Amino acid sequence: MGLTYKKIIMTVLEIFKKYDFESVLPHLDHLFVVNSRHHLSDASIEVFRGIYNHWAQECEPKSTNLYIELASRWEMTNSLIDWNCSVNDEKGLLYSAAEHKDKIEVLSMEVKVRVDVEISEVELAAGLFWEMTYLKPKKDC
Repeated sequence: MGLTYKKIIMTVLEIFKKYDFESVLPHLDHLFVVNSRHHLSDASIEVFRGIYNHWAQECEPKSTNLYIELASRWEMTNSLIDWNCSVNDEKGLLYSAAEHKDKIEVLSMEVKVRVDVEISEVELAAGLFWEMTYLKPKKDC
């Protein structure tokens, strides 16, 4: 028997468009506190606000056959070690979503959340943004 997923038929971009940065910020800050033991600085918030709004408002999706699978929440994980959020194709897991260099392609990917993962859509938006900016926060598109 294969894995089962919650019914989330949205792309990362659709999730980012659905929730503005201000509603995502408390959940993003929570991830920073839990995973790095400090709150986001005001300067970091402004950088992240600019990137999030740019991606949500100015980027156009592109065709992809890849999707994102969320196997667990982001609290107490390392994106490069735990691979709780991975990029997959029809054959299965490829690599951590944090390692995918083409952020526009990530924005275009559908998100599949394993049925045993309890997470709200706004928490999902924060976690996906955390994942996408984990290695190097920058604007693309």
